[in-house]
Amino acid sequence: MNTLRGLGACAVLAGAAYAVTKVATLDQVVLAITVTIIAVSLVTYGASVRRRRMDRRAANGRIRSRRVTSG
Repeated sequence: MNTLRGLGACAVLAGAAYAVTKVATLDQVVLAITVTIIAVSLVTYGASVRRRRMDRRAANGRIRSRRVTSG
């Protein structure tokens, strides 16, 4: 796993170096980085909400089944 992280870090640095050499203005680079960070954050938040809902549904089902068997 650490090898893949190192490879990912190298890929990010290579991508940044390529972007700096090919893009004429720094504003475009900053905009692209900002949009990427926001997109990743939204996807992560959406996955977190989905996982929380699944966990609540699973826990709620267990609680209800305990009530039925004990009552």
